[in-house]
Amino acid sequence: MIAALMLAASAALIAQFPGLFAPVTAAGTIAVMPAESDDARVAARETGRAIEQTWSTLRPISLDSEAAPSDCRVKPYAAAARIDADDVPYADGVLVEVTFDLVDCAGWEVDRWTEQRLLPTSAPRAGVVHALRTLARHATTDADVWAHLQRERAARLFSVGLALLPGDPPTYLYAFYKTSDGKMRVAVRPGGPAWEAGVRDGDVLVRLDGKFWWEYGTFQTQRRAYDGLPHTLGLERGGRTLEVRLGQPLELP
Repeated sequence: MIAALMLAASAALIAQFPGLFAPVTAAGTIAVMPAESDDARVAARETGRAIEQTWSTLRPISLDSEAAPSDCRVKPYAAAARIDADDVPYADGVLVEVTFDLVDCAGWEVDRWTEQRLLPTSAPRAGVVHALRTLARHATTDADVWAHLQRERAARLFSVGLALLPGDPPTYLYAFYKTSDGKMRVAVRPGGPAWEAGVRDGDVLVRLDGKFWWEYGTFQTQRRAYDGLPHTLGLERGGRTLEVRLGQPLELP
């Protein structure tokens, strides 16, 4: 299966987008990466144990941070589970929450699951830890259900580090999002077509195909990131302006 998937990721694609795919040695490995909190570390440890018991085809490894995020070729894993967790006191109890964010080898989000439980206000730390572990297992089960429902996509993700299939619409693997300061910024998947064209995460979009983005409106601007067309982006980065012309989109054979 892994060999067949790697063959599908043709040599031409690998040459065109060298940082797109994880190495063969990373196939079947998922990194479990906690956020910087005690709760997240508790949940991440339980997530690793749950993956070992739930997914016989996956090997979890624990990592505190993501190395070389822009180049999948050097990653020791094909996918990662970013684990965040928190316990927040409210008037009616303590809300315990665990989030399992499944990302590909470049950190591009594939899907996300959140589990919550409300504990009594007087719940001791041991009770919070027990809830964190239970919720981590529930979130891992949610991810396992996704992997069964999306069997081919999951197999692709855990083999080559990219959750795209032949027949998916052409994509540049980038998106626009509006921030609280009113600016339109860019999220981009390292190694993808937009990245190779020169777009970087956090770039500020000023113009789209020669027009100010607000002439299109927020929704129409954001929608254009998914239409698979070679747009020209006028960007601001670090106080300077630049223009990026997108080339060919990614379309798996």
